[in-house]
Amino acid sequence: MIVEDELLLAMDLEDILVDAGHKVAGQASDMKEALALAERVGEQIDIAIMDVNLARGSNGVETAAALRRLWNIPSLFVSGNLDEKTRALALEWEPVGFVGKPYSEREVLAAIATVVA
Repeated sequence: MIVEDELLLAMDLEDILVDAGHKVAGQASDMKEALALAERVGEQIDIAIMDVNLARGSNGVETAAALRRLWNIPSLFVSGNLDEKTRALALEWEPVGFVGKPYSEREVLAAIATVVA
């Protein structure tokens, strides 16, 4: 699943994943949408590609925490807001990793390769 509030970036990430042979369970722009998506298809989600700043003031670290706690879905943070404080807060929820924006296709695919076959 992709949790990103910038539609063009979400579409780009989806293209990268689909072109590499992965299936995308859906996109969400905020925490509420992400949790609703996980509620519907959580068992089909191997990883959440997660931005830190989401729509409607929601937070990607809090969203990642809920996904991990409720469905054991790990997150890969893909964000331009990966300062040390944010990384420290996110580490509690055992993320797959961190990729800064702007990102490359190679970086994203390499980061998820450890989780998604």
